[in-house]
This record gives sequence, structure tokens and C-alpha cells, in this order.
Amino acid sequence: MGIIDKSTALNYPTIPEEKLDYCLKCGHCESFCAQKALTLDFLLDEKINTSFLDSQIEPQNIALYIKSRRSVRHYSSKTVNKELIAKVIDIARYAPSGGNGQPVKWIVIHKPSEVNRVASLTVDWMRTIQNTSHPLADYVPAIISTWDSGLDLICHNAPHLLFAHVPIEPIDDPTEAIIALTHFDIAAPAFGIGTCWAGFVKLAIDNYKPLKDLLSIPEERKAACPMLFGYSSYKITSIPRRNPVDITWK
Repeated sequence: MGIIDKSTALNYPTIPEEKLDYCLKCGHCESFCAQKALTLDFLLDEKINTSFLDSQIEPQNIALYIKSRRSVRHYSSKTVNKELIAKVIDIARYAPSGGNGQPVKWIVIHKPSEVNRVASLTVDWMRTIQNTSHPLADYVPAIISTWDSGLDLICHNAPHLLFAHVPIEPIDDPTEAIIALTHFDIAAPAFGIGTCWAGFVKLAIDNYKPLKDLLSIPEERKAACPMLFGYSSYKITSIPRRNPVDITWK
């Protein structure tokens, strides 16, 4: 936006006082200044050592890492400690957001018993849409029956559940929460954590008040699709094939 006055022989680059309100505190000026002449006067204690950036991650390594990410639906009973979860979420908070608004807030369901309660309420919502015109009306009876027999197809007995939520004003769109959750999803395997998107829970949150009340998400905010996570019972040994990429070039 051209709000920074360039340096001179006598002065460092600065933002004039009349332009301070235009600064988003995104940190791009500091990040891209090769001479490191710029330092934002903002959370100075959080400045991260970036010397490692001199050694770039090899493209084939990042490609293999991302391609090896799998949805985990079989979890160990071992729980992930809160400190490690917070460390992964700390990475996810660097996800981009419009105007660097950083609107995302997080809810971690840490107790496995509470995750089971979320699954149970999701099934209760499914019971309400049986024999209706809902698009899933013909699909949910099998899930309900499976749940009643003791098998969890909602949360797959995951020990933990992660929610990210954002304001519904001025635009009712959870995209920024989804982007942040995707960062968590990508970072988690590096810490030995498996993940899976909980689509049925998302549908229930949007349509079932008892579940909304349990999560205590403020009325003025909306949750994106939540994420199951925990330690996987199985180790990934290969990368499955995918359909050819479909690109339209213009």
C-alpha cells in the first residue's frame, strides 16, 4: 500500500503517524527486507529465528510429506498431551486471513468421554432427520444402527476433537477457520498425530441446538468442519494413487 517512507542516510524506514491505521501488522515488510532494516513494534518477544530459511526444504520432500497424509480412523487409546496440541495449534495460527484479521479461535475437546458425547449428540441429530426430506434421510439409519450396536462411525473413537470458529459478521463464511484447520492437518503428522475431518459433526453443529449448547460457541461466531485427532493405531507404509489432476489453463 506504500505506507512506509523509505530510509535515508539519516533515518531508518518508518511509517508516518498519519498512516499507522493502514498497517495490518502482517509482518511482510519485516519478512522480505533482506537487510533486516525493519522491525515491527509488535510482540517483539515472539520474533522467530529464521536462519534455517537459508536451507530450503527440498520439493520432493515436501511433496512426499503432503502426499503421505492420510485420514486416520483407527486411534490408539493414548491421549495427546495438551502442551503438544498447543504447539501444533501455535503453528496453525500462522495461517493466512483476510487483512491479517486473525479471527480464528479454537476449542479443543480433550477428554475422550466428551468426544464420545459429541458423537452421541450427532447421532441424536441424525434420529431427527429420519423419515424426512433431508438429503441424508435414507443414509443415516445405517449409521444410527451401527452406533446402537457399539461402533462409532461419527468420531471413530478419536480421543480428541478440534474446532475452529470465526465471526459471522461482516461475512458469514468459515473459510478462514478451514484454512487454519488445514494448517493443523498438515502440521500434525510431523508430531506423530493423525487427523480426520468430522463432516457429520459439522452438519449436526449447524442444525442441532443441544450440540451447539455443549460446545458453547457464541451465537455471533460459526465453526468450520471440526477435526478428529490422536495417535494412529497403524503406520502408513505407502501412498495411494489418485485420479489425474484436472486443470483448465486459460
